[in-house]
Amino acid sequence: MANFFEATVVIAVVGAAALAGRFLDLRGAAAAVVLGYMIYIFGGRMHFLLLLVFFIVSGFSTRYRYREKYGEYGRGVRTWSNVISNGLAAALIASAGYFLTDPATALPLYIGAVSAVFADTMSTELGLLSKRPPISITSLKRTEPGTPGGVTPLGLMSAFVTGFITSATIFLYTGFSLDTLPLGKVALVSIFSGFTGSLFDSVVGGLFQSRYRCRVCGRAVEVRRHCGAETIYLGGSRVINNDVVNFLTSLYGAFAAYSLWVFLG
Repeated sequence: MANFFEATVVIAVVGAAALAGRFLDLRGAAAAVVLGYMIYIFGGRMHFLLLLVFFIVSGFSTRYRYREKYGEYGRGVRTWSNVISNGLAAALIASAGYFLTDPATALPLYIGAVSAVFADTMSTELGLLSKRPPISITSLKRTEPGTPGGVTPLGLMSAFVTGFITSATIFLYTGFSLDTLPLGKVALVSIFSGFTGSLFDSVVGGLFQSRYRCRVCGRAVEVRRHCGAETIYLGGSRVINNDVVNFLTSLYGAFAAYSLWVFLG
């Protein structure tokens, strides 16, 4: 178990920076602190580092050309629901792993949970900048940017590359030590769970996620409010929003990573 004082200092610094930089709102920061403690205390430094890299890289990716991507002014401040949907599965896995006879058993599950939501986020944020119109993964027809289930070559490539970022973080932390972890397996699991996790998110989103249109700018969006006004409901389940799909994606990523880890032996 990691040192509680160390965890408190690190989480306090990261949380303060996230609030000051408007990466998180107040409730989002509170949720991040809770999950951060669970991951740092029960998982350890590497587990926390993986989620921190995801948070930093995805946060800046969201802000990059935000107005162009989302059609409204803003900075992409994360809320508590976004924090929970992306990090809860990883936190629960890290916590459960601590109580296992062999904690390493939970490592591929954790890597997969983080890789899947990381890849999906990067696929969305960079895919929205694609000059080509997205293709619906469920109908294989052109659709509007911002529509759940839409994919682009740029987005798919971003999801694939994200797996390398996750595995590189682990490699650097362990000092490329083969005695610590089988690095080849780590790389394959990170890339596979990340890329297929982004596809899983697109399929579930395209089939079930609620869809809306902004009354002000006319864009297809995934949220109930846009440009400061209530959006028009277009279809999909009102219960299954983007946060629900993200949580399901993290669970899928954990399952996919563990399955591949066991298969590789």
